[in-house]
Parts: sequence; C-alpha cells; structure tokens
Amino acid sequence: MGTRRAILAAAGAEFGAHGFDGARVVRIAEAAGVSHQLITYYFGGKRGLYEALSEQWLEESIRVSQTHTFAEAVRRYVRWAGEDPAWVHTLTREEPGTRPPAEDERAAELFKHVEELRERQARGEFRGDLDVGAMALVFFAASIAPVAVPWIARELTQQDPASPEFLDHYAEQVGRIISALAEATQATRDEGPPVNGEPKD
Repeated sequence: MGTRRAILAAAGAEFGAHGFDGARVVRIAEAAGVSHQLITYYFGGKRGLYEALSEQWLEESIRVSQTHTFAEAVRRYVRWAGEDPAWVHTLTREEPGTRPPAEDERAAELFKHVEELRERQARGEFRGDLDVGAMALVFFAASIAPVAVPWIARELTQQDPASPEFLDHYAEQVGRIISALAEATQATRDEGPPVNGEPKD
C-alpha cells in the first residue's frame, strides 16, 4: 500500500471512530506509520484529509453507478458498506445542522446522482410515478443500514449483519426489490393506457 493510500485508510478509521471534530491528525499519522509533517505535505491538515476521503468515496460511488444497473449498483453499495464500514461511520457521526467539510462538492456530486436516476427512470429501471430524490434516499439508507444500525438489522433478520452470508443475502434482496419496481413498470406498459378511465382486465 502506498503512503497516500495508507494515510487515507488510517484517516477513514479515525474519522469513523471519532467524527471530524474528534479526529486527531497525530493518531492518523501514528496509524499510517508516517510523520505529522508528511500528512500536512500531502493534504494540508485534517480538513484536507476529510475532503480527500469524501472525494475518494464519491468517485467510487459514481464509478459503480455508471457501470452497473441501479439494482446491481445498490447490491455493490451494500457489500462496500459492509466491507469498508469506516465511511458509513464517518457520515453518521456528522453533527446534525453542522455544515460538514466539502459539503458543496458533495452536494454537487449527489445532484448528479439524482439526475442520473432520472435518466434510469426514463429508461424504465423503476416506476415513473416514484419521486427520484426519495428513491435515492431510500436505497442509500438501505445500503448502509446494516452498518449504521446493526442492532436493528440483527433483531429484524435474526442474523449477524456483519457476516458475509448476511451481506450477500441482504444485497440480493435489496436488488430484487429494485428489479420488482422495474417489472411493475414493464407490466404497466404492457397493459397499455386505461380504457374509458378503467384499467384493462
């Protein structure tokens, strides 16, 4: 692992454990096996580290989204969250009402994601009567739920939410839900428009 990647990995764990305000660059440096000065050289400090991590997570999210169907992308987000939970913990530790670092950049990328979902909706990947922003929020929440609220996941499913078996099963189920929305769209198209205000038999 290169020096920069080692620093980012250590930073992800530190932010995940302590949040932005509680994170300490000296602990990140110790975990990465580098000097505090080297982190300053690469990133400029704690805020620069957080922004670099946010950019890394967004780039990975966009890459997955652009190369897979919505159902498969969400399956991969579920597994990603389970295998690399630090970014989920970092997000859930952000203080409500507090402007997080790199918020403008994150907002711009999330807006692009919503616009991409509109295009998917137009192609029939899910029903046209669903609000795209709500869809994005629902399935983002679904993808991080086993990590963000593990005790609820455990009680509802009676399985260990951190186990590979659970993650595979849960990811598949979430993907099936999205596929069912697409099938409902296709069924509606096959039925055609209602006749005299009444649905076809």
